[in-house]
Parts: sequence; structure tokens; C-alpha cells
Amino acid sequence: TLSVNGIPAGDFVNVVREDPEKPGLLYAGTEKHVYVSFDGGADWQSLQLNLPVTSMRDLDVHGDDLVLATFGRAFWILDDISALRQMDGSAGQSAATLFKPAVAYRVRPGGFLSTPLPKDEPQADDPHYGALIDYYLKADAAKPVTLEIVDAQGQSVRRFSSADVPPPLDLQTMPITPDWTPKVITLSNRAGMHRFVWNLHSALPDALAGNGKYRFTNGDGPWALPGQYTVKLTVDGQTYSQPLQIKADPRVRVSPEALQQQFDLARRIENQQMDIVRIYSQAAGLRSRL
Repeated sequence: TLSVNGIPAGDFVNVVREDPEKPGLLYAGTEKHVYVSFDGGADWQSLQLNLPVTSMRDLDVHGDDLVLATFGRAFWILDDISALRQMDGSAGQSAATLFKPAVAYRVRPGGFLSTPLPKDEPQADDPHYGALIDYYLKADAAKPVTLEIVDAQGQSVRRFSSADVPPPLDLQTMPITPDWTPKVITLSNRAGMHRFVWNLHSALPDALAGNGKYRFTNGDGPWALPGQYTVKLTVDGQTYSQPLQIKADPRVRVSPEALQQQFDLARRIENQQMDIVRIYSQAAGLRSRL
């Protein structure tokens, strides 16, 4: 019996792979498209996303990523398929679904690497640094959606809201062109599947984030230490939780004690910056009265 329900006639299959961690989760590459099956091949649905229509020659699941080799359109990678592995009959039935994030690694983002590629050069976005958090909303939320990161001691590390408005780009004072600025990912309270990225940094005190006068950093606090955390998604008063594990960069040999010392130093520097802001504000007040 042919197991091609959902694959159109004439779109013959080149490769089928089973997920190494989720039995029955299959990926198929055909002469035109990519498909996924959650029931061992009985039914298929499109996983095309932004892929071009071309011959899909080979598939491989590498860690938490799906790697695709095409004929004439290079390699394509679907970063983090954790949500696909957690799809079952209950997913999508409740008002919201928060999927368990994959392990996040503390990898320092790359710095300036000279001029970006020309616009006519084929390229794809690099994977995001940090924790990839997937969630699904069955309908538009009536209130802002919030996401909170809590450490193992129950202390809040970072909080985000769909009501947050990213600061606008000041084209007059920007030292670089807008093409070089990273894309800002915000929470959404609209129906559908969403992915949010936490960059593994704690929140910066409001006085330091400021309005630019007292800005010491790019708006982020210290790097979160490796360990166990909890992700809490709140939708219209209902909170959903999932564990999140952060690991150190396996290529960097640093002891947990050294990382703790680095974190404590960052906190002391942050406190000293707060003192500087306070003194600066006092001096500004004196000047205005004079």
C-alpha cells in the first residue's frame, strides 16, 4: 500500500528519513517539495516554508536541526525542530501551547566581519544566538502575551511582553547602514505559531538602559550562567511553563567557578554604573539650579 496521502501525484519521493529521537516522525524530500509525517507515513503535510521549488535530494537530522541537500539550490537548514518532535493530538487543542525548548548554548555572537555580502549574492540568515522558544496561540490573545525567564532559585531573570515596542532606528545618528543592524524579534499575541529568541542575557536596570544618556551597554545585563531555568508564557491570565537548560560553549574550557566569578564581577560593575548614573543626575541637577 502506498503511503503518499498528502503528497500530490507526480511529485515522486527521493528520500525519507525518520527522526532519531521521535519514532514515527518522518521527513520526505521529493522532486519538488519537503513533507513531514507525524504518524509513520500514513499522512503527509508540507514542510516547504521558504524553500524554493527544486529537487530535494537528501535529508539528515543533525542534533536538533533538519538539514536538506537540494539539486542546484545549495544546502538548507531548518533550525531547531523541537516543536515538531512534540506535536501530538493535544498540541493546538488548548488556547496556547508552549513547547519545551532545546538545550541553549552560551555561544558568543560573532563580531564585525567586514562588509556584508552584496544584495544580489544568494545568502540565508544565520541561526540566532540564544534560546529558541516556540509557542502556539489558537486565537488572538485579548491581552498582551508575556514571557518570563526564571532561574533555579525562582528569581526572575528576564521578562518580555508583546506590548514592548522596540526603539526606532535613528537614521541620522546611526554609525552604520540599517542593513547591518540585527533583526529585532518581538513576542506576538496573534494566532498561529511563533518563535521568540532569548539572547541568554539578564535584564539591565532601567536606569542604565535609560534613554541613551547613561547607556553603558547594548541594553542587556550579564550573561546567564549555565544551569536550569524555567520559561513561563502567560496568555490571557493562563500561565504555561517549560524547563530550559543552558550549557556552556563546549569549545571553551572554563570552570563553573570561573563563570560564577565572571558573573559576580559583572554585577559589581553594574552596581558601580548605577552609582555613576546617580552622581551624574545629582551633578546635572546642581548645574540646572546654578
